[in-house]
Amino acid sequence: MTICVLFISLIFMLSGVAAAKKVLKLQLVYPKTSSVAANSLFFADKVEKLTNGEVKIKIFYPGQLVKAKEGLTAMKRGMIDGYIGSMLYFAGVIPEVNGEWLPFSWKNVSEAMDIYYNYGYLDIMRKATEKHDCYYVAPISVAKMGLMTKFPINSIEDLKGKKIRAVGMEGRIVKALGGSSVALSGAEQYTALQRGTAEGTDYPWYTLRDYKFSEVVSYVSSPPLHSPGIVEILLNNKVWKKLSSDEKKAVNLAGFLTSIHSANLSEKNDREIIGFCRDNNVKIVKLPGKELVKMIKALKPVLLVPMPDKS
Repeated sequence: MTICVLFISLIFMLSGVAAAKKVLKLQLVYPKTSSVAANSLFFADKVEKLTNGEVKIKIFYPGQLVKAKEGLTAMKRGMIDGYIGSMLYFAGVIPEVNGEWLPFSWKNVSEAMDIYYNYGYLDIMRKATEKHDCYYVAPISVAKMGLMTKFPINSIEDLKGKKIRAVGMEGRIVKALGGSSVALSGAEQYTALQRGTAEGTDYPWYTLRDYKFSEVVSYVSSPPLHSPGIVEILLNNKVWKKLSSDEKKAVNLAGFLTSIHSANLSEKNDREIIGFCRDNNVKIVKLPGKELVKMIKALKPVLLVPMPDKS
């Protein structure tokens, strides 16, 4: 009898230890086939290993907890512990995110990572998200990203009036180039392209293969607008503050390692997609130099940040 009591007590004690471990629920806005999903799982694995199992990350796929556009509000309300995806959905609330999506901001993944980690851009974004009860853990590279369309773009005039899936800064880019932006989440665009509700999208090129977008678009416009595009790992600030000092260091290190991992995966995807396009009848249309100059000129209103009126 005494042994049974002791055994039952031990079970409760062990259950208490297991419950004491921190399990963080993160909403991912991209499907399992995405490179961001692969990087999210990499991040979760690193966090668990670096904290010796004290902090575990549980990834939830699109719509399992909240929709992409609800991510910021859900974090603030404590419905989710974190979010992995683009903050373009929140650009109206956190305007600083538009800076990450300015066209032709960096030439390659190495330059992008250098800007974030060695020139203070990560600190800038952390200050911006902190105002909204979020902690910006790390940037994730999503490979070359730009216009993929059902029609060829040989000049910016070809975009006039065309319906392009774009959100936040992407929408401003499309509008500056004469197109009409259609605000859809990433999960909605395949059907929109299939039905003609959208005639193109500003999205990572590798999705031609991994999202099967080669079935609904026929052209890729080069050069890409973003080399690479960047999405984020965010945590609810209250959740972040509850982590111990060592756990915070471990999470930040896991974030940094994920950034590097995503940069390497981005370069791999960029190399592979060229052959994929060739083998699947998707034409990469290089914009002539004269037209590229016209494009950059058209984008000046997007690139120039207006100064506040002091009158």
